[in-house]
Amino acid sequence: MIARPRPGVRSTFYEGVIVSLEIVPLSEAPLGALVSGWEPAEPLTDASKRSITEALHRHRLLVFRGQLQPTDEDLVRFVESFGDPIRGSEWFRNAGALPEILPVTNIRGKDGDRLGVEGATDLEWHADYSYVATPAKTSFLNAVELPAEPPRTYFTDMYDAYATLDPGLRARLSGLRATHSIADYMAEPDKDFAAKIERDEAAGIDRPDIPEAEHPVVVRHPDTGDEILYVSRGITRGIVGMERAESSALLKQLHLHATHPARVYGHDWEVGDLVMFDTLGTMHRRDAWDPTERRLMRQLSTACVI
Repeated sequence: MIARPRPGVRSTFYEGVIVSLEIVPLSEAPLGALVSGWEPAEPLTDASKRSITEALHRHRLLVFRGQLQPTDEDLVRFVESFGDPIRGSEWFRNAGALPEILPVTNIRGKDGDRLGVEGATDLEWHADYSYVATPAKTSFLNAVELPAEPPRTYFTDMYDAYATLDPGLRARLSGLRATHSIADYMAEPDKDFAAKIERDEAAGIDRPDIPEAEHPVVVRHPDTGDEILYVSRGITRGIVGMERAESSALLKQLHLHATHPARVYGHDWEVGDLVMFDTLGTMHRRDAWDPTERRLMRQLSTACVI
């Protein structure tokens, strides 16, 4: 279950301005806050935007629950309040009317057409779009349709992961860079990706190739300047200029430290949930689910320079 809000802790004021949102930290969880009072059809006020941004910086992850299900247009407008959306659906060859929205689903169209990124297997720890030169800063994941037993999504705090490293290891990481790529495991999150390429080529549709990128192992958040450990087991392929064995050993050490249960929050989904999270400052992973049951999530991210 989702962690309970801490009683008596509220954020309904911002610099003396009453706002409609209520933001309550999650109890018994190392990160996260529950947000109520969001009206998807209404543009955000400046006060609400500031309140959400400050809460995200403080809690790393916000769970919007209890609101009406946003339309695609509502969702894109909300995301645009926090930055320039990444058109990720074009790379994954699922671009619809709004390419800012990436469908993550095993549902297919009447003709068997693949409607989104498929795959019901567990998904390894990763940071969205870390394989892009301008990676994701903030991500948004919305539950539209869920199986009877929805798979959990887990989040871990990469600010805390960096801050709690041994000082000698932090010094060792200074100046290191790592390569990020999903080429090696595209078959797992989307087993029919090759079929999508064939479909687009037959239709004469030209899509950009999925990129690869190189980033510092330790990055600073562009808004706060806080330092973050920026590697993941799912996407980071190696430390630049380091022998493979040494690189693998270092990345394994960092991964085990970053995913210690004390800093991990597991989210139990309800239809309509919108989870907004600091993509630079967290990693996340997903459990597997019964592939015979339908699941539809809408994923969006904003881009940044690091």
